[in-house]
Amino acid sequence: MKKRILLVAVLQLFIVFNSCSGPESEPAVTPEEPPVVVIKTAKLTSYSKNSGETGETVSIYGENFSEKVSDTKITFDGVAATIVSATATEIKFTIPKTEKVLPKLQLTIENRTISNEIKNDYEGNIGILPVHSLTEWVAQENTAQYDVARGNIQMINDKIVYIAGSLRTFDGGITWGQWARGGFSLEAHATKNDEGWASSTELTRMTKIKAGGDLGNNIFANIANTTEVYYCIYVDDNMKDGTVVTQKGRVFTTSNGVDFTKVYELEDDTANLFQSTKIDNDHMWVIGYKKIKDKDGFNLERPFILFKNNTTDGWKEYPFVNEAPGYYAREISFVDKQNGFLLINHYYNALLDVKLFKTNNGGDSWSQIYDGEMFSKFTFKDVNTGWAILDNKIYKTTNGGTTWTLDYTHDQTIGNISYKNNVVWAFSKDKIIKRYL
Repeated sequence: MKKRILLVAVLQLFIVFNSCSGPESEPAVTPEEPPVVVIKTAKLTSYSKNSGETGETVSIYGENFSEKVSDTKITFDGVAATIVSATATEIKFTIPKTEKVLPKLQLTIENRTISNEIKNDYEGNIGILPVHSLTEWVAQENTAQYDVARGNIQMINDKIVYIAGSLRTFDGGITWGQWARGGFSLEAHATKNDEGWASSTELTRMTKIKAGGDLGNNIFANIANTTEVYYCIYVDDNMKDGTVVTQKGRVFTTSNGVDFTKVYELEDDTANLFQSTKIDNDHMWVIGYKKIKDKDGFNLERPFILFKNNTTDGWKEYPFVNEAPGYYAREISFVDKQNGFLLINHYYNALLDVKLFKTNNGGDSWSQIYDGEMFSKFTFKDVNTGWAILDNKIYKTTNGGTTWTLDYTHDQTIGNISYKNNVVWAFSKDKIIKRYL
């Protein structure tokens, strides 16, 4: 009995001891911190090209782009581009149609706007030209900010164009830079090397323009101490062989680009020559008016051409003795050394009785071919195909100017038009209108 009591007591003591000591405490566990996620900054480094046409595919190159097309957005002045593909270093997209030729580009990845630090001629943006259509006229923003109706257009190709020698574009009209010192009725000729000669009514001396343009007063020739304006200027690419014609019909040539010799002069000072076209030093036509005696003996102002059309005959005169007084030669265009077109209208009313003439022998003789619409400017591709403007309309001929049909209607007056290398350029105040052929 005593042994049983003792066993019960020991058992109770064991239970009490275990209940007091409890289970052994486990060491405290410190929670692990989540791994640090480093977000790499996306960066733009370059474009596959700095300008293009609507619908063209272009690439943006850089670093740390998203590889998901759905994460990526490119806009031009808010107009979204279509993303073609995306990798960590390249985003391909198609250029959208925009109102401006140089809209602001913005890249957004996962709703974060990516800072654009690309350095190019467009302040980090991409220039946009309208699609190269072969079926219709296309219009783009005119950023030249120039009264193009007042000056000649010299087209080197479909991308390089000079307006009156004062402004020049290298990129199809996206941007324009001043090439020569501007002024009223600036006359100039640019070579394919972006050099040339220039003059204006504000500066009756010749200036030599270097590649890249020259806005200074770089006078290099005061020919025969003349105070006349030069309305016809031509110089070869060598910048040595050249010809200039003054407003009164004095012709000077040079073979070294420095020393000029007078080779022709009209008999009197009654001429006013203010427009010209030229192919080379031996094929030049300068137009305006001159006092000419008609069959009745009256000495009145009539259309007049001073020209050279070959290497042997020298300079010639073509007076329009049968035209009524007050009508002047206004516009002239030659498609080659033999075939040319001439526009004559009234001095005080440019839209009064406009007449279009044609020559096939370099200007030795002219025949009237049209006197319908009152065209102000025109240009020709060849002996058959040409375009002329009247207010806000462009007309086209396919039979050498005999008949014309309406080809395009604009929402503004069109001031000038020119053709070169299978593209026609026309200018309004706000737009450049092009027709690719």
